[in-house]
Amino acid sequence: MTINGATSTSAVIARRQVIGVSGLKNIGGRIQEEYLRVLQSWDQAVKVYLEMRDEPTVATLLNAIKLPLLSADFDVTPFSDSAADAEAADWLWENLTTMTQQSWRSHVADALEALDFGFFVGELVFEKRADGRLWLGNIEPRGQETLHSWEFDERDNMTAFVQRDPDTGVFYRIPAGKMVHIALNGRKGNPQGTPLLRSLYRPWRFLKDLENMEGIGLERNVGGMPVVTLPEEPLTDQDLTDLQNALKNLRMDEESYLIKPFGMLLEAYEGGHDVSQLSATIERKQKEILMRGFAQFLKLGMDQVGTQALVKGSQDFFALSLRSIQQELLERWNQQLVPLLFALNPGLFGGITGLPEIIWNDPGSVDSEALLNSWQTGVNAKVLTPTREDEEHIRAVLDFPDLPEGEGEGPRDGLDLMVEQAALAGPPGGFGAEPGSGGG
Repeated sequence: MTINGATSTSAVIARRQVIGVSGLKNIGGRIQEEYLRVLQSWDQAVKVYLEMRDEPTVATLLNAIKLPLLSADFDVTPFSDSAADAEAADWLWENLTTMTQQSWRSHVADALEALDFGFFVGELVFEKRADGRLWLGNIEPRGQETLHSWEFDERDNMTAFVQRDPDTGVFYRIPAGKMVHIALNGRKGNPQGTPLLRSLYRPWRFLKDLENMEGIGLERNVGGMPVVTLPEEPLTDQDLTDLQNALKNLRMDEESYLIKPFGMLLEAYEGGHDVSQLSATIERKQKEILMRGFAQFLKLGMDQVGTQALVKGSQDFFALSLRSIQQELLERWNQQLVPLLFALNPGLFGGITGLPEIIWNDPGSVDSEALLNSWQTGVNAKVLTPTREDEEHIRAVLDFPDLPEGEGEGPRDGLDLMVEQAALAGPPGGFGAEPGSGGG
């Protein structure tokens, strides 16, 4: 059989071949996707981003995203219930929690800088311990401002990160297989990603200029600029210089005065606008910045406007965005870090059926009463079948003590016992018990 003059076998082979290209623009390993001139050079762009994230509204948005993520707990789940898979999961967890130069949470804080700059690069450093195994010693962050270029293969896949030491000028090449690389919104496989701050550049720039304008106007007491009519007699060069300096430094403060020569007229040129009108525009730009991260609800209470339903809807979108960030980072850790760690220790766990995975709990507090009521409703409607694993999960979410070994085995009619225990323990928020206190 032939298809367009080719046999069916050759047609199948042709379909497996990669023909097109991603279209990523790079010259000498430097990405050329930016259209805004001020951000086209990475050296200049990173300076702008460093300045942007220090602006109070931008910093508030970044912290509103990062702090809940940093407060959420991590865990490792085995591939199956087998003893070998459980042992592999325990070993992976021990790697994450016993790094010698940093904690796992400090690494997460470094990785979240991908929001600021679009990407994160962490060099994987391994160490051989007394048991003869290669353990994860550290994930050393490589500053985004040190980026010199990327290396690509013929298919535009990133193969290395090339950085330049800002002190010595020495270049270092870190292969892709020796690092954790996270790129957010990396269109066309762009290893630099797209920082959250990129979409905030325009409102931030307006906000910066408007605040400067407002401050200058208030400092001059909204008086416009001083205008001087010179006398008929010409002034000396020194007198004219002194007059110019006096006018430049004229301020409405406790020592404001000006001595003018006889015959000179001094008056104010009014701009015709009250600087306080800038406040509405400044506030709008602040809301635009928060809205970009679905965090506009932070302004609702401050403005004394908005309904509870509006706050709830905004927070739902915000929670979805946080989970999206979690999933992005989890994929990178489970695709890059975990396989490499086990590949460096071949035959370490005989009989494993698959690699364990790092998991990241949802950030924020849990409405414990709503959780239990929803689960009980599902059980009563016979759309959910309660198991011991379900109870273990609910206990973990509510920060209840672990279920004793051997308890809760066998068929279950519902979670009535758990609901009763929760009611006896107290109101939501631990049901009357501090986290980890053993209440419940």
